[in-house]
Amino acid sequence: FFSPMVPSILCLLFATFTWAGPAAPSDISALPKPSCAVNGLPCPVPAGWEAAATWNLTLSTVIQPSSKSYFRPRHPWGLVSLDWTVANTVWFHGNTGNSTCEATSIRGCQLLKASGLVKRCFIYHNMELALQWLESQRAVMYDPDMAGMFLQYTDGQGHKLGRIYNEPISFGDQYFWDWRNQSAREYLVRSVLRTVRDPAVDGTFTDDVHGVPDEHPKVQPATNMSDAEMKDLQYHTLLAGQTLIDALAVSGKANWQAFPGGAGDGVGPAPTRATCTAFLREHCAPSHQGRLMLMGMDTSAANKAQVVAGFLIVRPPVAFLGWGWESGDEKWDDVFLLQVGVPQGLCQESPTGVFARTYTEGVARLDCNTWTADLPFPSLAGGAVGHPGPPT
Repeated sequence: FFSPMVPSILCLLFATFTWAGPAAPSDISALPKPSCAVNGLPCPVPAGWEAAATWNLTLSTVIQPSSKSYFRPRHPWGLVSLDWTVANTVWFHGNTGNSTCEATSIRGCQLLKASGLVKRCFIYHNMELALQWLESQRAVMYDPDMAGMFLQYTDGQGHKLGRIYNEPISFGDQYFWDWRNQSAREYLVRSVLRTVRDPAVDGTFTDDVHGVPDEHPKVQPATNMSDAEMKDLQYHTLLAGQTLIDALAVSGKANWQAFPGGAGDGVGPAPTRATCTAFLREHCAPSHQGRLMLMGMDTSAANKAQVVAGFLIVRPPVAFLGWGWESGDEKWDDVFLLQVGVPQGLCQESPTGVFARTYTEGVARLDCNTWTADLPFPSLAGGAVGHPGPPT
């Protein structure tokens, strides 16, 4: 199922990471964080995404819903990232040994694409937990030959005792990945690429990018792992995440956490009245046009037009405006129906503190001095939007 480039790219990545062997736990904390999801460096744009990018505001929106049944929106969205809880009444019927969360999530993406309301769709994985209800992970969780891929109880001296540590919930077992094991890192990449290969699936949301002890503080004392071992594990968690981000990008697939702000399971910041000038100047830099963007939306009357204007002024080709964790169709706002066309250049600042960008259907403008915006674009809802600013 891989494209011809993927095996060679993966081999290069894994070989590169093992040239000198893993760093000793005593000096692992001195190394730079190896993942663009958290170190501030730009993550790669998935192959083909810039060429296929849309400047349509309606299709540049994003939500991350949760639902007990298949998610069926009433409004169009650019990106929908399906949480593992979506359609849990479909994939789980009380038997933890035969749940079908991944297959159901893929089917959810297929239904969303078939509806014509969603352009891109992500499904769920986790960088900390191996989850029994994900079929690709259940396939190795109970294989004795794969036990080294998971955290185990230890003797306090770094030696595993052969018993895998588990924090089960009603949906099934929750093991913890041991990313210090290269086989685990390789399996992660291959299994995730396999689950997202369906054309209806555009990428994955990989929860808990920092790994243990995020949300699970009992792991270290229960397993008797030392502080040095935990730092080593956290470093290799980020390393595994970067390997996955790179492999997905080569394959034309995306990772939510590769978008700035995505590592916290949400979205990146938007300009505010206090940050407006600094934010716009930073993001107007031409180099930002080659980056990914997830910008948070604010639909309050005092800020809605300003945030949309800011997005239109600074956005790169691959960019989404909206919400992250537990956001659904109820977030819709008719401002997303503005028809802006395509940009005719990059943003301009003139006079000081006033930023603008020309599109084929009008000019988006944001005055950071007065926190006012103009969005003189036609709308499928009728009329254009021009908000003078917050009420006085």
